[in-house]
Amino acid sequence: MSSFDIYPADSLFQVNHKKRTINKKILLFVFLFIFGLASMEAIFMLLISPNLKIQKVMVESPASVALSSSEILELAGITDGDSYFSIDTAEVERRLLENNLIQGVTVEKHFPSEIVITVEGREPFAITFIESEGHTVPVALDKEGIIFEIGEGITDYELPVISGLTFQNLTMGTQLPSMFIPYLAKLFAVKQSSFTLFDKISEFKFVEKTEGTFDVVIYPADSSIRIRTSAEINDRMLEQMFTVLDVMEENGIDKQTDELDFRGGKIVYKVKEG
Repeated sequence: MSSFDIYPADSLFQVNHKKRTINKKILLFVFLFIFGLASMEAIFMLLISPNLKIQKVMVESPASVALSSSEILELAGITDGDSYFSIDTAEVERRLLENNLIQGVTVEKHFPSEIVITVEGREPFAITFIESEGHTVPVALDKEGIIFEIGEGITDYELPVISGLTFQNLTMGTQLPSMFIPYLAKLFAVKQSSFTLFDKISEFKFVEKTEGTFDVVIYPADSSIRIRTSAEINDRMLEQMFTVLDVMEENGIDKQTDELDFRGGKIVYKVKEG
C-alpha cells in the first residue's frame, strides 16, 4: 500500500518565496561588498597613495664598490618626495646594473615609505699595470674584465698579472677589449675547477697578432721558462704544461730552455741564446 505526502499549495509558495528572498539578500550583500571594496580602492588610489612618499632609503654597499650612497641613489633615479607606488623596483635595478662597478643589486620596497637597495660588488680576479702621470699604477679587474680598483684601492696583490694591455682614458668601470673576455672566462673556469693549477701561474701576457687575434705567453710562478699558447686554456692544457716542466727539471734541461711553444700539435723548445 502506497502513501503520499500532500502539501497545501500555499505552503509551497511560502517556501519558494523565502528562498527567493534569501537569494536576493545574498546577491545584495555580495554587490555591496564588491562595491565597497572598489570604493575603498578608488579612495586609496586617488587620495591616499599619492601622499605615501618615500621617507627612508637604505643603501647597503660593500667597500669594494667605489660609489657613495648618494651616487648610487643618483644612478637609481630616486629623489626625495617620490611616491611609494611610483617606484618600479625592476627598473631601478636595471638602471643600477648599467654601471660596470656594480656586479648585482636587489631593490626592495617596505610599506609604507621605505626602500632598501643592496648592492653586490665585484671580486678581484687578476691585476694589471697602467702608466699614469709617469708612474706605474696597479689596477684590479674581475672575471668579466671590468676594472674596479686602482692604485691604493687594490685589496689583493697576490693575484696573477695580466700584461700586454694598452688603455686610453682608463677610468673606473672600464672593460678590457671584447676579444679578451672569452679567455678570461676560460681562466675563471680553470680557477673554479682546479685552483692548484691556476695558482701556479704568475703572469699571462697577451700578444696581439692580427686584428682580433692574439697569443698568450704564460709565466709559471716556479719556473724561468715561459710558455707560449694560443687563445685557448683549460685544465688539461695546464696539467700537460706543468708535467713537461717537471720532466725538464728532473733531467736538468730546464736551465738551457727559454720558451716552450704549445701552439702546434708538437711542443717546440726554444733554447736560450748565448
